Amino acid sequence: MKNARLAALIVSGGICSATHALAQTPGTGDATPPAANQPAPAPTPPPAAATPPAPAAAGDDENIFRFYGTLNPRFIITDSAVESFNQPNASAITAAGNPAYSNFPNATRHTFQVAQSRVGFWLNEKGPLRAQLEIDFVDFTKATPTVASLPRLRLAHVDYTFHPGHTVSLGQDWDLHAPINPHGINLVGALFQAGNSGFMRQQFKYLYSTPSLELAAAVGFPAPNVTAKDAVLEIGALPTLAVRGTYKFGKSRVGASAIATRLPFNFRAADQRYAAAFAATLFSELAPADTTNIRVELNYGQNSANLGLLTLAQGRASEDMRELGGYVSVRQVLTGMHAVYGMAGYQKVLEPSKVVPSYDIPATGGATLSGTGPGMVHNGTVRLGYELKPNRRLAFVLEGFLFQSHFQLQAADAARFDPDRTALGLETGAILSF
Repeated sequence: MKNARLAALIVSGGICSATHALAQTPGTGDATPPAANQPAPAPTPPPAAATPPAPAAAGDDENIFRFYGTLNPRFIITDSAVESFNQPNASAITAAGNPAYSNFPNATRHTFQVAQSRVGFWLNEKGPLRAQLEIDFVDFTKATPTVASLPRLRLAHVDYTFHPGHTVSLGQDWDLHAPINPHGINLVGALFQAGNSGFMRQQFKYLYSTPSLELAAAVGFPAPNVTAKDAVLEIGALPTLAVRGTYKFGKSRVGASAIATRLPFNFRAADQRYAAAFAATLFSELAPADTTNIRVELNYGQNSANLGLLTLAQGRASEDMRELGGYVSVRQVLTGMHAVYGMAGYQKVLEPSKVVPSYDIPATGGATLSGTGPGMVHNGTVRLGYELKPNRRLAFVLEGFLFQSHFQLQAADAARFDPDRTALGLETGAILSF
């Protein structure tokens, strides 16, 4: 009876996952406790879930269904333009604003945001066969959408622990590569394009885990294709291969990961070219004390933005792009209710002359995004935050930030705008997890 009930719930979860979703973007499940963005290989709930699961009560069929969520209402004010993954708004800030593409780039602005809130559920999360589905409501093409927000699929995967310590996972999940996310209230921005390189991917993963060691490998799809037609990614590209090794000690871990594939440029044209696209990271999450959490990533890659990673190096038919970056994020509990955190991140293209602008200027006038990548030579940020946690599920957060971004501009704009842009701002709001 229990197996039949589990099967019915998994089928119903598949029906739920048909909800229309926009392009995927990651973030941590909670700003405050130590968390990783990868599920644990054992049949226990992953650290990235919004809250730890409640102990299963007798007779509840191993907690066969658990609903969870994170509410994230925020107010944001900045002294100048900012952008969220190239879009000129503050929905999930990743850089200062491109002066050629933003409205009134030197003007102060503000917004209210709730779309980074998310909800999801686990099916049979304590059993050997489990499934997870999660959505949020972010749409980077809408500055302050209010009721125009739409559901966006984040996670949809099934895991099976076929032997103690051995787990396979299939679906859309956090990429096996680069598994650490920083602290903070900007759950979706999360230092992406500024040192944090991880993302989400549709993939098949295998994880082997012991109390002190994790080894993992994955085969995945190279990058999202949001058009209606099969194209180069489905027809000409190879799947990605990712590997990861992690050493665990106490509440800490250190590790390394890599992802790679071979991508075609100008597919089936006379000047077709194949190029390697890869990235490698060193990462760590350290807990030198019960009240201190430190997360670090160092990354290096070539054409890594072509793999759907949230970095700066997007290769093209004539050029390969290499980059280097990383971040450090530290959180310190002062008392039971009060905590502070800080982080710094930086990403840089190693050959700046190869960077092309992220926008075009059509004959009709007005800049439009061209799909050529982030269009930044380098991007750095510093963030400082204070948390007040009157309850283990609720945090009120005040977070200040500084972005310094260097954009590649079109020749017509080079004399009109300074390519170096600085943005100061403040995000404040609440994170309620259940």
